[in-house]
Amino acid sequence: MDIELGTNTLRNTNGVFIAHGKEQLHIEWLEEEKKLALSMGVFMPTGTEVARLQRNVWEHNPNDRFVLTELPDMVKVEDRTLKTVVMEIHKRQHQTVGIPAAKFYTSKGILSEVSPEWWRVGNKMELTGIETDLEGGGIELPDNQ
Repeated sequence: MDIELGTNTLRNTNGVFIAHGKEQLHIEWLEEEKKLALSMGVFMPTGTEVARLQRNVWEHNPNDRFVLTELPDMVKVEDRTLKTVVMEIHKRQHQTVGIPAAKFYTSKGILSEVSPEWWRVGNKMELTGIETDLEGGGIELPDNQ
């Protein structure tokens, strides 16, 4: 799967984002159902998990703080409290998904943000216009702030 984050293209990924040695989120195209599926833990800046989504189904989401919008070719998670987009994913052509907007924390409280122009993780990484082949592997987020 190719993933577009802002102006960056990560080719030939397995759809898994890894933070601190653990799976942070997983994007899948479910061929049988013909839909996108998202699995992810939603964390606070303190690193505390506040919700968990497993293939578009909430495992826990206290007080329905997070809202999932699901269409066959789009998945979006929004935070009702902060009024922000946690993750938005669109299916594109040829095994490609686009992430035009995202704002989420890792399990150690490091902020990852995607805009139409860039992808930032903490204050150590900002990517703009990068294209790379991950050879079937996962996407590793930097471990330091």
